Amino acid sequence: MKILLKYLSICLCFIAILSSCSDDFITEYDTHKDEYTVYYNVTYSTINDFHNIAYVSFTDFFDSNHKYTGKPIQTVRSIEGTEEHIRMERVTKGSHIEFSTYVDVAEALPNTKVEISIEISKKGGDTPFTEVATAIADCPLKGEPLTISYDIPN
Repeated sequence: MKILLKYLSICLCFIAILSSCSDDFITEYDTHKDEYTVYYNVTYSTINDFHNIAYVSFTDFFDSNHKYTGKPIQTVRSIEGTEEHIRMERVTKGSHIEFSTYVDVAEALPNTKVEISIEISKKGGDTPFTEVATAIADCPLKGEPLTISYDIPN
């Protein structure tokens, strides 16, 4: 009988707790619904196997400690190999974003082309990303990188 009363009181406590909870909690989608996810993509068509000579520069919203700043920061990093796909979360609406690439060599490499693109998806929206900017060029050099930009909708 004591065990039955114990379980009954535990159940009543859970019912009281659950009934006092509000359905108005804020989901992650609600907190980030005015933000976008961005993919920066670069692909080099070349006979060369790049190792630390191809660079990308992109608009980031996180500092060097990976903390969200909400402010655009231009980040430069080298890429390994001939392609890179960078995903940026929490890109605020109305932001101007840029993506560029170059090869850090004295003269253009023969038979080397590059394609870059920016794709976006509304946070919490559909999984398919929409390509919003793209460019193709011959081997871009440090002084003249291949650059594209896009303004995130308000």
